[in-house]
Amino acid sequence: MRIVTLLVSAIVSGCLPRPAPAMPEANATATQQAAPGVASSPTSSAGAPGAALPTPQQPPTYDPPLQTSSPVQPYAAPQLYPAPQPYPAPQPYPAPAGAAASLRQRHGGDPEVIVDFTVLGALTAAEVLARKDVTDGSAGTFLLFAGLAGGGAAGWLLTEAYPTDPGAAHATTLGLLVGAANGALLIEPTHWNDADQAFGLLLLGSAVGTAGGFLYGQTADLTSGQSTFVGNLALLGSATAAFTAIAGSRDGRFGDWEDGALALGLDAGVLGGALLAPSIDWSPRRSKAVLAATAVGALVGGLVSSLVTRPNQSDSTNGDLVAGCMTGGMWGGFGVGILMTQGNEPDVRFSRPTPGSAVTVVPFAGDRGQVGMMAAGSW
Repeated sequence: MRIVTLLVSAIVSGCLPRPAPAMPEANATATQQAAPGVASSPTSSAGAPGAALPTPQQPPTYDPPLQTSSPVQPYAAPQLYPAPQPYPAPQPYPAPAGAAASLRQRHGGDPEVIVDFTVLGALTAAEVLARKDVTDGSAGTFLLFAGLAGGGAAGWLLTEAYPTDPGAAHATTLGLLVGAANGALLIEPTHWNDADQAFGLLLLGSAVGTAGGFLYGQTADLTSGQSTFVGNLALLGSATAAFTAIAGSRDGRFGDWEDGALALGLDAGVLGGALLAPSIDWSPRRSKAVLAATAVGALVGGLVSSLVTRPNQSDSTNGDLVAGCMTGGMWGGFGVGILMTQGNEPDVRFSRPTPGSAVTVVPFAGDRGQVGMMAAGSW
């Protein structure tokens, strides 16, 4: 009976399906890592073809985030711009300040030139009165005022026709003074002692000097400092000649040759200054400082001569010593003035413009509606 029971149990157990062995967890994880993207599906216990096939992995899709920060605004129709208005007619702009300053500079010596020619007109009237021997007071007054008006009008016409800056004006004044001095110095050597002859020499010298100074100022285009330099050399030349004539005089009087020597020294100084002036770049301040140093040198020379002279010496010896000391003092002051003013800035005409300076910017409007800016200057 026991044997029959065992046989039945064996038969029953052989007919029933056996359960599949459990896969370790590590092997399952390895299987999933080895086949990524394959969907897991239940398999039969015997690996039958009925198992699910792996499906391909779909690419991820990204949906744009919804804009929920602000509500959607309704579409607004574009606004129509107004029709363009025509540009107004361009207005003339005033001249820049630099142009006005340049114009004033080019005509800054007009009053001085007019005064010079007014003096020349007065000398002309005096010559007519002396030559015609006018005794009527009313006629004399009329002629004098006519001469003043005629000379002033001539000077005004010249300033309107030619630019007269301060340099040209100073040259004209210097020519007037030098011409009048030459005329006066020629009175004694020529023995023209009558009134009409003396006024004739003064008028001739003044006219020649004024015309020559005006023409030289226009030709050389001198600056104010250069014209002052010419006057300084004229002073040095005349003073040197005067002191030399005093030292060389033996008769105690200032006669013919002394006048000739003084005129020669004056003309030599003017000629030397006229030749050297265009080559220097002195400013008006430096030229005036050197002229002042020349005058101080003459004063110092006179004081030194008064200290070294002796009362018991003769008058001629003292005069020669004073003349020599003053002449040396003038030239010494002239040299010291040049050395002391070496660091001064040159005249503005000879100074180089600094980049970016003197730039003028003005608005610009064209005749066709162009609008912009205009710049003028140095860069």
